[in-house]
Amino acid sequence: MTGERITKAQRLLDLIACLLGRRTPMTVEEIFEAVPAYRPDGGSNPESVRRMFERDKDELRGLGIPIDTQQFPINYGLDTAEGYVLRPGALYMPYLKIVAASGGGATSGSREPADPVFTSEEIAFTLQALREAAETPEWPLSAETRSAYRKLAFDLGSLPERSPVVHTRPPGSEQVAQTLPLLADTIVRRKRIAFRYHGLFRGEPTDRNVAPYGLLLRHGTCYLVGHDELRDAVRMFHVGRIESPQVNRSSPASADYEIPDDFALSEYGDREAWEIGTEEEEMSVRVRFTHPMSLWAARNGFGEPEEETEDGGEIRRFDVRHLRPFLCWILGLGGDARIVEPSAAAEELRQLAVAIGDAHG
Repeated sequence: MTGERITKAQRLLDLIACLLGRRTPMTVEEIFEAVPAYRPDGGSNPESVRRMFERDKDELRGLGIPIDTQQFPINYGLDTAEGYVLRPGALYMPYLKIVAASGGGATSGSREPADPVFTSEEIAFTLQALREAAETPEWPLSAETRSAYRKLAFDLGSLPERSPVVHTRPPGSEQVAQTLPLLADTIVRRKRIAFRYHGLFRGEPTDRNVAPYGLLLRHGTCYLVGHDELRDAVRMFHVGRIESPQVNRSSPASADYEIPDDFALSEYGDREAWEIGTEEEEMSVRVRFTHPMSLWAARNGFGEPEEETEDGGEIRRFDVRHLRPFLCWILGLGGDARIVEPSAAAEELRQLAVAIGDAHG
């Protein structure tokens, strides 16, 4: 050994390489002899080296590297010893197989794990989704998404051209980028998470304890969907308004919950921008549509019908959880839609129209 300091990353890689090089289990003593960072140098405490090894082993397992503990016979089968083994087949991801829509995949009865099989349509859909997410300025994990796209697009398609437009990140993007990996990990491990949530309309934040079901990107904003213990129902949470997330640390190797079979994340991804939020922030808004805009609103399922007007129009009710995008949508209808009540929403619409008019002369 040289006098150079061995970094943690090098130590972990040495441990992985050591276990991969053996077909049979390795005892702790054999591992300590093979990995330079664990070798006694005359001044190291054996107990501290053992604790370091245990931490490294747990960390690698947490990263998905399957280091197994096995009992194996010694002394001609008279005794047993404990060792560690890392099977290459369990470590490396299998190759993707693209098949026709009619089927394919592993042969039934095979004891080997089946390779993931995708249809051409599924591959195309996934590539398109990754492409759009990578080119969305508001998406804080655009670099990671582009990396995933490159890996999947290898030999399948070309990379999207970078946009010549320079975008600025919205406020809070750095915080969202730090929170998203933690939320994704809780979903994979099925662990509950507690956090302070700053609602859009409430004056004070509330403490939430949530069983995360999924993450989605909607209208350039990241949302967490999960069962909220406080409301005893599935809710959507704006990731940018989540503060101090704490993952449940009890029984880290066990799941805290199961996602219901009837849960579908797509049902939440199809919502309009003003429909996204939590129930306690909901506002009922009545909008009068002139004819024929009323026919267009009815045909496209916007709002719930309440009454017809004498001029052939219609008043429709909307459950609004995010007022600003709803007001922008109303303004975009060019005067063919008018807020009847509540008066506070109508006044805010008027102020928004005045501000836009002043900004654009």
